Amino acid sequence: MGTAVWVLGGCVLPQDEYYLDGLPFPRNDPPRIVENLVQPPYRILRGFGSVPLCALEFSIIVEDPNVGDTLTAYWYVDYDPNQPRGADREVTLLPKGNDPRREERPTIKPIFNSAEFSRLNTPGDHVVEVVVSDRALQGRVPQADIVQLPNGETLTNPGYATSYVWFVRTEQGNCP
Repeated sequence: MGTAVWVLGGCVLPQDEYYLDGLPFPRNDPPRIVENLVQPPYRILRGFGSVPLCALEFSIIVEDPNVGDTLTAYWYVDYDPNQPRGADREVTLLPKGNDPRREERPTIKPIFNSAEFSRLNTPGDHVVEVVVSDRALQGRVPQADIVQLPNGETLTNPGYATSYVWFVRTEQGNCP
């Protein structure tokens, strides 16, 4: 009886004998911004231009499962898609080690009444945005890589971008 259970308890379905010719080409994965670690932690900031908000610091932490990718953070202040322009600042994040989380924090530090990021000096509502991409951008769209596979075929490996936005209200205040 025990022999019958042992013999009949196994898998009796026929198995295919298909083998991989090689490892599949690794596909690109999107980077991500760690939202609970962004600075400032609030998306809506009021009172820029008034003491104590005469200066701001915006920074992010980025992760990418493709640890060998070079990432770029593109900072924009009041970007208008109807009048496209380049980034106000670009920060390159080079790969380092095998940790998906990058050590460097891409940062901008606008100061009220300074020439840098001067769009924020005008009273009213503004948008500060960071776009992180693992490929070159054309406009604000990441470009794909065309990869030649060993069997002669080509593969389109997409590029990815992610963004984070803060809304800033500038007021006519008493900053020096």
